Amino acid sequence: MQKGADQEFHPVVFLSKKLSERESNWSVTEKECYAIVYALEKLRPYVWGRRFHLQTDHAALKWLHTVKETNRKLLRWSLALQDFDFDIQHISGASNKVADALSRESFPESTG
Repeated sequence: MQKGADQEFHPVVFLSKKLSERESNWSVTEKECYAIVYALEKLRPYVWGRRFHLQTDHAALKWLHTVKETNRKLLRWSLALQDFDFDIQHISGASNKVADALSRESFPESTG
């Protein structure tokens, strides 16, 4: 998000990825964490070496920097994210209208 001339925050980029069958069986926390790992790897040229705030509506991810988890996947991702200089801020889903707008929007069926 970037503050525009109107002093409101506007999205700069949207990313998406279809999960594989194996990935779709992960827990919600694993999927949310993977979304962060995926996004930061895609945006590495823009965010690496810069301090930034990562906002998420998934409160469980606030522990990400201090993970002492036995789940190897989450531990591996936590270590990969140590390359980045950021803090995680929880933002309630009701306040985070942009994040899920596209996934919650209903579009008419295409008649092809």
